Amino acid sequence: MSDPDVVAADLEYSRVFDAPRELVFDCLITPEHLVHFWAPRGSSAPVAHMRVDPRPGGVFETVIVSDSDGSVYETHSVFLEIDRPERLVWQEGHTGMTVFVTLTALSQGKTRLDLRQTNVPAVVRLPRNRAGFKTTLDKFAAYLLNLSKEEQL
Repeated sequence: MSDPDVVAADLEYSRVFDAPRELVFDCLITPEHLVHFWAPRGSSAPVAHMRVDPRPGGVFETVIVSDSDGSVYETHSVFLEIDRPERLVWQEGHTGMTVFVTLTALSQGKTRLDLRQTNVPAVVRLPRNRAGFKTTLDKFAAYLLNLSKEEQL
């Protein structure tokens, strides 16, 4: 019998976005885009506290601020791999977690994002934090849809 409290050390997410792969990639490495979605619902990631240097060895740092109480969660990562527009890999110095993002171009201008996290700390594996990350993906999908509508005007 398996123990329900034991969770695998890796997490995987997949989402199809109604946007071209190049745009999805650019949104993931540009603070002016990230500010619109790079935090779970109920929190924000102010552009003034982002540093993104998209090259191997470059930094990817953010501060996520809770809308309800102003508490902050700082992230400090280093890019390990940048292969535009297909792949991003970074490692979080504060947790040791490595994040692999693969973007696959689909028909009709859509993009599938596959995200795998390895060496995931227990707190990130908590159901509430996994649900929170999914709201980040929801915000990203809405932001991309809005960008696409603006381009059509």
